[in-house]
Amino acid sequence: MSTRCNIIITDKSKDKLIFYRHSDGYPEGTLPTLKKFMSWVRDEKIRNNVPQAAGWLIMIGATEYGSVYVGAGKYEQKPTVTEPQIDLDHITGWQVGAYEPTTDIHSDIEYLYTLDLSKLTITVQEVTGKNKYKTIDTIKDFSEPKPEQTQAEVLASYDPEALEIT
Repeated sequence: MSTRCNIIITDKSKDKLIFYRHSDGYPEGTLPTLKKFMSWVRDEKIRNNVPQAAGWLIMIGATEYGSVYVGAGKYEQKPTVTEPQIDLDHITGWQVGAYEPTTDIHSDIEYLYTLDLSKLTITVQEVTGKNKYKTIDTIKDFSEPKPEQTQAEVLASYDPEALEIT
């Protein structure tokens, strides 16, 4: 069963757009792309207003779905966003990517994320009942975790001539 969620994007003028994610809606599945989106806002790579920023979430979600079903149980990597493909067995264009624009909060979600473009925060809420949500996290840091260096990488970067011995 898929973990579904909604994402609300808001800004200082109180504009808002709602998106739906059909699967991987739990924080570990959704937050990496939401953090990427918010880091772009923070770094002024994209505008901090809903109408001009929200389309980038769709693009990030489209690239997240980096493969397309080609039939016979096989998937093929997409070099870029491609047009929908339709055959008799599968409709692969029913969804543009991980994030779809929607008109309301869906009744089958398990998580609700609110991205505030003016405060630069992501609020993560767990659904506890009909129209009831419990805030489980508010994120203000969108930096990507740095991979740990292996011992070989540390040794390779070691430059004994750079040491000052006093």
